[in-house]
Amino acid sequence: MASAFTRAVTDWFAKLARSRIVLEHPDDPEDERVLHLFRNRAEMKKALSDAQDEVHRLKDRIKLQEAATARVREQLEHLEARLGAPLSGLHSLVHYQLRDLWATGHGQVAQLLREQAQLREERERRQFLADLNRQLFERSQQVRADCAQAEQVAAEVRGRLAALQAQVAKTQRWWQYFRRRELLRRLQVLHGEAVRAAGELQQARARLSQIEEQGGAKYPGLSLEARRMLNLMGIACAQLQALRLVPQSLMARCVEAMSRSEPRTEGAGDAAAALATMQEVVRAKAAMMQNAAAMQSDVRRLADHLAASVRYVRDGDSLPGDESLQAALRSGLGRGERMSWNLLTDDLWGVSDLFYGVGE
Repeated sequence: MASAFTRAVTDWFAKLARSRIVLEHPDDPEDERVLHLFRNRAEMKKALSDAQDEVHRLKDRIKLQEAATARVREQLEHLEARLGAPLSGLHSLVHYQLRDLWATGHGQVAQLLREQAQLREERERRQFLADLNRQLFERSQQVRADCAQAEQVAAEVRGRLAALQAQVAKTQRWWQYFRRRELLRRLQVLHGEAVRAAGELQQARARLSQIEEQGGAKYPGLSLEARRMLNLMGIACAQLQALRLVPQSLMARCVEAMSRSEPRTEGAGDAAAALATMQEVVRAKAAMMQNAAAMQSDVRRLADHLAASVRYVRDGDSLPGDESLQAALRSGLGRGERMSWNLLTDDLWGVSDLFYGVGE
């Protein structure tokens, strides 16, 4: 029985040897190279995918740019064709001159607001720095007084501590035991007072340093009141410019020209009407540029009236409600100065691009 078991075990080991199973270490360098290759392959596939996506995006952008270029080329061809014909060429010139008159009015309003915004910002910045310096001076004076008091207390405690230590040093004899023990107890209490005094002094100095660092605070920008007044001045300037445009029909024609990207061909009139309109546009543009400085006093007067009359829907709004604004404009204009259009709805002179703080 034992010999049979021995033979069976021997045969099993012989089969195991013939199978040539190779047991390798789990950290074999060959396995690490294979993993490294797989990792590099995955990274390269990801980079290739990203590059292909970028190529597709660039191709789409090229197609969009080509389409836009084609549209511009087509518009230029249409414009060349219109300018090639005498009558349509005149109407095209009228169209673009009306748009230029609109741009001139927009530029006048923008220049006024830039100048006023610069003045108000300088005034508010000086006031901000003055208030900041005053507040910092008051706070620093108080903190300096606290710091001086803390230094005085700390110096006093240090002096008492030094005197008590000197007394302890003089009571080293054996018969002075009870006296020395009392002095050591007082010395321990005085050490605690010294630590507290040093902590209070450090806190006072930290507060003083913090206040000094706040001296470089940045100006937060135009206040809500300033932004509201600037918007009202822009509205007043646009309103008065439109009212004083001569002839008044030019305003409606400017609005129509700005609503079209191409000149109107039907019902545009004959060549004489086009030439007359061109002359009117030239005179209106010259008058607008000449009277820009003289109109500032009227703009301020109307803006002050609007500031006292308009109402805002929310406390943080920088632009008044439309109904309130229309009522204030009607009451602030003189006799005969009435407009048949809504300044904000029609966006006269493009004032919506010049408003401050809208949507904040």
